[in-house]
Amino acid sequence: MRIADLARRAGLSTATLRYYEQEGLLQPLGRTEAGYRVYGDDAAQRVCFIQRAKALGLTLREIQQLTNEPSDAGIEQARLRHALLHKLADTDSRIAELETLRGELRDQLARLGSTPTCGHVGDCGCWLPTREEVEHMVMDVANEDGCTCCGCTCPSDGDCTCCGCPDPNR
Repeated sequence: MRIADLARRAGLSTATLRYYEQEGLLQPLGRTEAGYRVYGDDAAQRVCFIQRAKALGLTLREIQQLTNEPSDAGIEQARLRHALLHKLADTDSRIAELETLRGELRDQLARLGSTPTCGHVGDCGCWLPTREEVEHMVMDVANEDGCTCCGCTCPSDGDCTCCGCPDPNR
C-alpha cells in the first residue's frame, strides 16, 4: 500500500509517517517508479504499536529502542515490561506532585477569600496562611452559596453561567 493509504488507515498524516521513517521507526518496503513509498500490511500493525506506546507515555526514542533491537519474544516482552514499569513509577510520582499542587492551590484560593490586613501581594507574610487558617477558610468557602469568583448570583446547584466556573460545592 502507498503512504497515503497507510496514513488514512492509521488516521495519521503522511508527514507523521515520513517522520517515523526518518526516526527509524517505520521502513517502507520500497518505492514505486513514481517515487511513492510502498508499505506492507505489517506497517499498519507497526504504526498501531507506535501509537499505543505513545499513548502509554513512551517517547519515540524509547519506542525505537524497543523495536530496533529484535530478539526472542521473551526478551522483547521483558524490555517492554521494564519500560512500562518506569513509566508507571514516573506517573505515580507526577500524580503525587499534582495532588500536592492541588492542595496548595485550594489553600491559596481559600486564602484569597479574605481581605489582607496590609500591603500588596508578595510584600508581606499575611498572604501566607497557616494550616488552621486554610482549613477554616476551606470550610467557609464550602458553605457559601453561589459562585464567588466573579461576584455573580448564580445558584450553587450548577455551573456558573456567567463565567463558566464549576460549581464550588461539588
